Amino acid sequence: MSTSRRRLTQGLAAGAACLALPAGLSAPAAAAPSARSSRTPDSAALQAALEALVQWPVAGAVCAAASPAGLVELAAGRRSTASPAPARPQSVARVASVTKAMTATVAFQEIERGTLRLDSTIGEVLPGLWPGRESVTLGQLLNHTSGMPDAVWVLMDHVSLWDLPLEHVRDVVARSYPPRELVELAKQDGWWFEPGTDWGYSNTGYVVAQLMVEAAAGRPLSSLIRDRVFRPAGMHRTRLEEGALVRGAEMEDAAVRPGQTMRLQTIDQSVFAGAAAVNATAGDVVRFYQALMRGRLVGQASVDAMVTPVGAARAAAYGYGIFQVPDPVRAGEVLYGHDGGGFGSASLAVSSRDGSRAMAFTFVGRPYWAAGANEVWPRQTAVLRAAMSLSGTAGRPGGSAGRAAAGAAHAAVGGTRLG
Repeated sequence: MSTSRRRLTQGLAAGAACLALPAGLSAPAAAAPSARSSRTPDSAALQAALEALVQWPVAGAVCAAASPAGLVELAAGRRSTASPAPARPQSVARVASVTKAMTATVAFQEIERGTLRLDSTIGEVLPGLWPGRESVTLGQLLNHTSGMPDAVWVLMDHVSLWDLPLEHVRDVVARSYPPRELVELAKQDGWWFEPGTDWGYSNTGYVVAQLMVEAAAGRPLSSLIRDRVFRPAGMHRTRLEEGALVRGAEMEDAAVRPGQTMRLQTIDQSVFAGAAAVNATAGDVVRFYQALMRGRLVGQASVDAMVTPVGAARAAAYGYGIFQVPDPVRAGEVLYGHDGGGFGSASLAVSSRDGSRAMAFTFVGRPYWAAGANEVWPRQTAVLRAAMSLSGTAGRPGGSAGRAAAGAAHAAVGGTRLG
């Protein structure tokens, strides 16, 4: 289980009954929101928590939350560490490994179509891709029990985020990586463990799952996920970015240490491919989880399978592209979602099983030192608690796509993981 996910689970379990905002943060009226598309009594506490999050090293954040009353989308701070331009509720951000649930959804669509199975092997679908590991299954790739090494770890020279030279980060994200090159990079490391015997988070496992899906469907993942996930879920400002394109006023990643800030103005997201390369508004991420949980993207039997940890993945509370965390406001209940660790941002998205309560947030200005991550951590969990505490009127529902009159975003889970 990754450090960041363990912190999330333990922190929520310990604080499920404690919904207070961080010390020093008073009533919502005291907050001066940078940007918002609606403000109601119910979203005021969430706006206040978001404003509290946006203190150095965090430059800006976007957040969306849904309750039975509707959807609110909010923002705080700036889009960039170098610009006074405010973050907007519908600003697009890199959501990193929140992508994994979307890629897993397309994989389960192929399973429902009969072109793949969870026990389909690399050797069956992609003969010759990884000699000696032909028996690794799609299911093991999707729930991180394959033992497949991670190309991102190779590219980072096996150095912890805390010790990584920021110039090296800049160089890594400056070039393009075809999916099969990522596989070849991962091969430079030894296999982590025998398939099915343990749990180890591998972005390259999702790259290989992407290749299996593309082989089965005869189409690239970028078009599959657009047509089968983004469009039916009403995610109109979301894309799987295969290069370094920035469109308009997007949130800008930044890696931050005391005395050093590195703007990552363009990141070639092919380094993550189908593992973590989606750019989206927070509202769109919430729409995804609501559509998924309500059976609009795959059948409910597939959703049940996706949210259920099996085998060695039980220890990590990880299903297929989705992990489980304790509900911070309803004791004994569970939320389903995923976190994301970008090179200069962090994200989190979770949902109740019925999709009636969901949230997503992202912040830019990721701390690259332990004390900074520890300082930001309680602010992130405060945003999560405030988002999942929404009740009553939460803004007007709008449009056939189920939009509301508010903003955008999604937050972050502290730790050293990338992807």
